[in-house]
Amino acid sequence: MRYPDGTWSPASKAFDEAIELSLEDRSPYPNRATFLDMDAPELERYVAQAFERGQAAVLVSADGSFQILHPPASA
Repeated sequence: MRYPDGTWSPASKAFDEAIELSLEDRSPYPNRATFLDMDAPELERYVAQAFERGQAAVLVSADGSFQILHPPASA
């Protein structure tokens, strides 16, 4: 996401980094992950949508740190 001042959100920056690192085969992120800003409105809904698609959710904070949430195992 691009902010009105022209800067990119932390999740967008992490996504770009993931692409670069995957080209070098050294990405710390799961394949087909959804990248979300930690302070995004409706974050829980977006995480749930990622899980419904079987994707991990990478939550990225403003300082660039991240947490990876994996979808629950199917019963």
